[in-house]
Amino acid sequence: MKNVLKYLALIFITLLVFSCASDDSDQAGNITYELPDNGIAIENAWARPGRINGVSAVYLDLLNGSTESDTLIELSAPVAGLVELHETFDRGDGMMGMRQVEEPVFPGREVTVMKPGGLHIMLMQLIQPLNEGDEVTLTLNFTEAGEITITAPVRSPGQ
Repeated sequence: MKNVLKYLALIFITLLVFSCASDDSDQAGNITYELPDNGIAIENAWARPGRINGVSAVYLDLLNGSTESDTLIELSAPVAGLVELHETFDRGDGMMGMRQVEEPVFPGREVTVMKPGGLHIMLMQLIQPLNEGDEVTLTLNFTEAGEITITAPVRSPGQ
């Protein structure tokens, strides 16, 4: 039984890492952003397809037009039992890993690009499948900007 649980845990971790693997076609490149006059704006949001009880990821560009930093204190999505901000990192053993970012701070007058292979929002314990063409509603709650609700189209990377 222990071997079965270890095997299932390994499969789950592998799926999480591959669901957030890097895809050069999704990098921001030379995009020019116009920061909002004040507060937070979200642009270019999209989500990966995912299976029921599985995982997906949301990528977006977060523009903080305020002169002050703002902290993300909560994430929620009706399609997921658990939503967390994660970062992909080099584990130092030739493998990549993911970890939750606790109390992420977004500096004032800066753009944060969430992309495959970097910072991203994980949708876990999906309560419904996410297919290309669907939309995901996501609410981000900040200490200063308050709640921001967005809709992200579901698509495969590179589209």
